[in-house]
Amino acid sequence: MEENVTTIEAPKKRPTFLTVLCILSFIGSGGFGLLNSLYTYVTFESSYPAKIEQATEGLEKMKEAGMESGFFYSMTENGIIQLNALSENLELITGVNCLFAILSLVGIFMMFKLKKNGFYLYLIANLFWLLVPLALIDFDAMLSMTIIGAIITTVFVIMYAVNLKHME
Repeated sequence: MEENVTTIEAPKKRPTFLTVLCILSFIGSGGFGLLNSLYTYVTFESSYPAKIEQATEGLEKMKEAGMESGFFYSMTENGIIQLNALSENLELITGVNCLFAILSLVGIFMMFKLKKNGFYLYLIANLFWLLVPLALIDFDAMLSMTIIGAIITTVFVIMYAVNLKHME
């Protein structure tokens, strides 16, 4: 007598490390990335004059103190460049940031569901999310922030890549 045995595979269990990574990424991309872009879009017009005035006064005070070079002077100058670029292209810059934040969130959700394609979507979204501000704002003014973002992104991409074996 032949027996028909049907085996039922248990669903794949998501590793705790991958769960923690997805939660941290969700907070970073969604909580910070998306909400910050939306907040910037909504509040920029009203806060721009005060921010420019404050940065300009800061530069003047540094000049008076003889600090016309250095880290803080450079960061303040870059801040003014970034503010002016935002004032000229607010919709484009915040829209692009929102788009890549949403794509990143979709990739994170897919990886949470153990879908390998989510990793590639996350990778592409975050790569462009880093590079586009260099082109839309100013390469020199954004370089230091982009390097910091690239380091953090690289760390997360490596940690996700280690978990690819758990994804389908």
